[in-house]
Amino acid sequence: MQITRVYSDGRHNAFSSLAQWQGRLYLAFRSATSHVSPENPDGQIRILASDDGGASWIQVALLSFPGLDLRDPKLLATEKALYVHTFGYMNPYRRDANVSATLDGYSFTDPVRAADEDNLVIWWPVYYKNEFWGAGYRYHGNKKDIRSILLHSADGWRWTVESLIYDVPWACETTLHFDSEGTAYARVTNAGYRLNPPSSNGHPVLATVKPPYMEWQYREMDIRMSGLATFPWHDTFLLVGRAHDEDDFHTAAFIIDGNRLRRLFTLPSGGDTAYPGIVRDGDSLLISYYSSHEENAGSDSVPHPSSIYLARINIDELDLESAPEWK
Repeated sequence: MQITRVYSDGRHNAFSSLAQWQGRLYLAFRSATSHVSPENPDGQIRILASDDGGASWIQVALLSFPGLDLRDPKLLATEKALYVHTFGYMNPYRRDANVSATLDGYSFTDPVRAADEDNLVIWWPVYYKNEFWGAGYRYHGNKKDIRSILLHSADGWRWTVESLIYDVPWACETTLHFDSEGTAYARVTNAGYRLNPPSSNGHPVLATVKPPYMEWQYREMDIRMSGLATFPWHDTFLLVGRAHDEDDFHTAAFIIDGNRLRRLFTLPSGGDTAYPGIVRDGDSLLISYYSSHEENAGSDSVPHPSSIYLARINIDELDLESAPEWK
């Protein structure tokens, strides 16, 4: 395992995404003064590119939107364009989906609204059989009203809601994948354990559905996790995110084993951490993530700084083959 600190400038750098496009590796993340700042909207989306598999990086874009705290970028590569889907806080009770794109890897369009409906978040966009699909959530100013949703777009720019994925209060950040037969697999973050009274135990839920993508089936995992990304692996999925360990939070990787999450490895991390991006590069997995475990004490302007890291893991060193089929 090789770990590189990619970006650190004393600010709160977090919420990463990775993509391979036209022979380059792209890394996007949010840079701001704090983990969330709707009342001081200074969140910007920084995009880096690498021509050598992540050994060195150049900055190709810094996206911002006046009056919005931009955050949680998700890179989406198609044959013709590289999209960046984000959302922005207008105030503590309003967040809207935005999208930007590039045709050359250097010139990115300014972020624009990605949906007519207010308070939509496109958390995990995918390009499947020449169509754009996404998982995300609705938000109406009260966390008890947050619900996980499936979205669709004809062009990647304008999105509409297709169905409700998981109808539990504060079912929010959701990843999405399709198999060759068109079955959709969504992994839903259950943040309702933070409500009073709680609406869930915080364990992620795996939801599956066949076309026309209306009647979802659910499977709850056995431990609490958040800040997640998923990556298809044979007949199951890798899941990387924030493990709620007894001593601290850590970014860790698991494989889905029936209803269990079997831990594979823990990345150097601690405190405010996770929200990874995952791509395969030959015989390696590349995982971007953020962490605050190496940071010095913060300042009045940036109380909790964090940095962006890239892990390169040799696939042959992982115990993946023994994972049973979970479908």
